[in-house]
Amino acid sequence: MPHSARRKVNRLLFVVFLAAAAYALARALLPDNDNLGLIPWDKAKHFIVFYTLAGLASLALPDSRLWRIGAVLLAFGGAIEILQGLPIVHRDASWFDLLADACGISAAYGPMIAVRWRRR
Repeated sequence: MPHSARRKVNRLLFVVFLAAAAYALARALLPDNDNLGLIPWDKAKHFIVFYTLAGLASLALPDSRLWRIGAVLLAFGGAIEILQGLPIVHRDASWFDLLADACGISAAYGPMIAVRWRRR
């Protein structure tokens, strides 16, 4: 694929990543009225969201180091928990949610790192 076409795809993927992150932030800060949703366990939702964000970010930023992307995503998850702990938000902050975020990021990047190690 030519360099210019690859850059356009990366830009599009980055926009999709930003939209997904914005949606995740909005859903995390709005009142929780999804008690009977498709995924009833809150920690599973955190895992899936951060697994998806990690995958999108790695596709959008192919030249970035995975540990840096993972650190930024984990900081994003921590910021969400801090914001959820504010009285005005009326949500519950939990360190276990942040652990679920870290597990989602690790699950996305674990196989990618293993492939890179094997190639070396």
